[in-house]
Amino acid sequence: MELGEWLSRGLSLTWRYKSLWLFGVLAALGTGAPRLSGNFNFSFRTSTPPQPLPPGFPEAVRRWLEQNWPLVLLAILGLIAFSLLLQLLALWAQGALILGAGEAAAGRSPQLGFLGRQAVARFLRLIGIMVVLGAPGFLLTLVLILGLVGGMLLFFLARQEGARIAGLVLAFLAFFLALGCLLILTAVMHLWSRLALRAALLEDLPWIAALRRGLQLGLRRIGALLLTWLVLDVGVLGVTEFLLSFLSVIPLLLWTGAALAVFFGRGGPVEISTVFRFGIALIAGALCLVLLSRALMAPIITYAETVWTLAYRAWAGLPVGSAGEED
Repeated sequence: MELGEWLSRGLSLTWRYKSLWLFGVLAALGTGAPRLSGNFNFSFRTSTPPQPLPPGFPEAVRRWLEQNWPLVLLAILGLIAFSLLLQLLALWAQGALILGAGEAAAGRSPQLGFLGRQAVARFLRLIGIMVVLGAPGFLLTLVLILGLVGGMLLFFLARQEGARIAGLVLAFLAFFLALGCLLILTAVMHLWSRLALRAALLEDLPWIAALRRGLQLGLRRIGALLLTWLVLDVGVLGVTEFLLSFLSVIPLLLWTGAALAVFFGRGGPVEISTVFRFGIALIAGALCLVLLSRALMAPIITYAETVWTLAYRAWAGLPVGSAGEED
């Protein structure tokens, strides 16, 4: 079965088993919020524009932070913990989605409860695979950050002009070299994880054996692997994500403008409580926008995981159910 057949059959299975979209929604949460990029000049004018900050407002904010820094620290730690739990939930959902796509590809009707239990039983394997494949990118990112920070510190602290220039050159070299290596490494690890996760789930291999199996299949099918990646991950997923990110700018700006009108449109002095309520309104609007975008991405992610599963089954020589078996 070639890529065109996988794409066609993946679309048929994705539409037929729409119950798998539930796992697609949860898996989409791990991809994060839409990336709002680009230069947008937005100005919101009212008949009574907001007054400038009063002279004591920055000092009041500083005092509030000094008095409530444990609360701020707890909020940051809570945000980190929530993000980690979200990633684990998305990884579990991705595992259940791969198993469901494997069931559908074999001509069997996927059952959500069974898929969820099977994903839980193999969850430690998935974590081991993602930790191993994510470690090189983490270390490279750390090198990038250390190079930038060290170069900037040398630039600002060095007294000699030559040392300052050397520090600046070091920072730029660390940034561009590490960034280029990071992009290449991220792509390689992403493709490896596509295969290793399926080896652990579809062939029931331990995580080390799954890593080895994924690497062997990837090297053996490098041409087909890159083509599938370009069509699915760069083409389908990448373009859809870009369009959603671009379209998300409009409602976000409208929501920001409405919040500015509600909280600051009447003029008068600006208080800390008003700023906090404004921030909460922005966060709530952004959260709703993220959830909506993730829901819209669910069938696309389900489709991509299904096609990848069809491709893996063909590359690994696993039996593939026929279209007649699905009916």
